[in-house]
Amino acid sequence: MGAPGQRELAQGEHARGELAEAIERARALGELYIEGVHVTGEELDDLPDLEFFEFHDVTLEQCTLRGLRANKASFYDSTLHGCDLSGAQLEEAYFARTRLASCKLEGTQLTKSFWRSSRLLACMCRYANFGEATLERTSLVDCDLREAFLSEMRLKGRTLLEGCNLTRADLFRTSLKGMDLSTCNIAGIAVSDTHAELRGMRIAPEQAVDLVGMLGVTIVED
Repeated sequence: MGAPGQRELAQGEHARGELAEAIERARALGELYIEGVHVTGEELDDLPDLEFFEFHDVTLEQCTLRGLRANKASFYDSTLHGCDLSGAQLEEAYFARTRLASCKLEGTQLTKSFWRSSRLLACMCRYANFGEATLERTSLVDCDLREAFLSEMRLKGRTLLEGCNLTRADLFRTSLKGMDLSTCNIAGIAVSDTHAELRGMRIAPEQAVDLVGMLGVTIVED
C-alpha cells in the first residue's frame, strides 16, 4: 500500500523522478538551470529537449538517459555514475569538473563538446563521436573507445589517456604530440596519409608493431 493519496503505478509505468520534476519546475519558471539534484535509478528516455540547460552539482546514479537531447547544455561539478547515455545528443556541450564513471556512451554525439578538468572512468564509448571536441586537463581512464570518432580534437593542458581501447578509432587530424599512449590499445587507429597525428606521441616498444603497417614497413621474422 502506498501513502494516502498516492496513486499506484501500473505495471511498466515509472514514477516521475526528482530530476524530471526539477526540469518541469525550471521550465515553468522560464529557467534553464538545475542545481543540487541527486537521484538514483531514474528512467528518463522521454525528457524534453534540454538545449542550453545548465546543471550544477548534479549527481545521477544508474539513470537511463538514452536518446537524451541536450545540445549546448553545460555540466558543472557534477557526477554521472553507471548511467546509460547511448545515442544521446550532446553536441557543443560543456563539462567542467565533471566525472563520468562506468557510463554507456555508445553512439553518443559529442561533437564540438568542451571538457575542462573532467574525468571519464571505465566508460563504454564505442562509436561515440568526439569530432572537434576540446579536452583540457581531462582524463580518460580505462575507457572503451573502439571505432570512436576522435577526429580533429584538441588535447590540451595535461589531458591523459590511460588504459583506453582505441582499436580502429578515427584520429584524423588530432595531434597526439606529447600524449603518452603506452598503456592504450592503438591497433588499427586511422590517421591521415602523412601520419602527422603520430608525431611526438609516446608508445611502449611492443606497440610499434601496431604502427609499422600504416607506415608501409614490413617486419621480417627470422
